[in-house]
Amino acid sequence: MKKMLVPIIYFFCISGNGIAAEWKGEGELGYTTTSGNTDSETLNTKLSIEKDHDKWRHKAAIEALKASTDNIDSADRFVFTEKTEYLFGEKTYSFISLRYEDDEFTGFVYQSSASLGIGSRFLETDSHVLDASLGVGFRRTKDALTLFIVEDGIVKFEANYKYIISESAQISEDILVESGEENTHSESLTALKTKINGNLSSKISYAVKRNSTVPVGAEKKDTVTTVSLIYSF
Repeated sequence: MKKMLVPIIYFFCISGNGIAAEWKGEGELGYTTTSGNTDSETLNTKLSIEKDHDKWRHKAAIEALKASTDNIDSADRFVFTEKTEYLFGEKTYSFISLRYEDDEFTGFVYQSSASLGIGSRFLETDSHVLDASLGVGFRRTKDALTLFIVEDGIVKFEANYKYIISESAQISEDILVESGEENTHSESLTALKTKINGNLSSKISYAVKRNSTVPVGAEKKDTVTTVSLIYSF
């Protein structure tokens, strides 16, 4: 419950100060259940918001994944991210970002980081959009087996590509890398989003997550395939 406290307070403050209407965002929900020889359930949720104000852009997101097979948990992940950008050129910006991840099946109690750096929009046409950023920061990780806390400096790279197929369909690729002396954490998310009607869309996504160094008994690589509905506001 504690891991939910910070993001809940964050979003409560946004809506409570009377400027919630100035934000835009998406709410995402996916659920799968099977029964018979194997009983399984999977629930994935995500809420992301964004606001542009003069030369500033603020973005935040909460996402969670919960899965079980025959009443035994097989996935339990929670992620909170926040990024603030300041545009000081036509397409170039500085940024500061925060990230917190709690995934019981990676072998870490949590992985958290704070970073700052510079980014730019390298491509923008009617069909293609590409943003990338590079920065440095600090990471704090807690080992689930030993409960030791490791702190190290990191280099952070992010890239976000969007291919707009038509007014109702688009493909996106999001890449995240946080590399330090103790571990390199990387993620790749490929998604196809299709508009259904009005503010409602569907999304099929495939995510690959990897840690170069993990506690004993944990896998270095995880993959997740999800199908979900999205409501834009």
